[in-house]
Amino acid sequence: MTIQAAEQVLLELKDLDVNANIEQRDRIQYALATLMPSSDYQIFGVCAADRAEGIQALESYAEYFGYLLMPGTTASLPQTEGAVYLKFNPRTRSCHIEGYTGTYRGVLVSFQSDFEDGYKGTHGHFPLNLFG
Repeated sequence: MTIQAAEQVLLELKDLDVNANIEQRDRIQYALATLMPSSDYQIFGVCAADRAEGIQALESYAEYFGYLLMPGTTASLPQTEGAVYLKFNPRTRSCHIEGYTGTYRGVLVSFQSDFEDGYKGTHGHFPLNLFG
């Protein structure tokens, strides 16, 4: 798959809910995997109904992209009631959580590159349970 084709798939399949079918999930996963080697790292933004759901989604996305969350990364996040937004930057190993009043639920993936010819772009929202 080319980068352009991957971008098109991700554009077509953004904002799907947790009920996305297997074919849609497979296409999203393949497109994300296509873009990974062309970027240096990815930043994740998770919009979830609650803290537990957000952490579960973050952990599954991080694992898929090959990031090992350090022990305590999410356990040390403050307790938050209601909907949340989590942001994880693997480069700085920082994780942030805050209340979220928006209606979207899903994960944003922001591809980052240190080099001019590397891939940069933000895609999503993708299903919280894309990898689960």
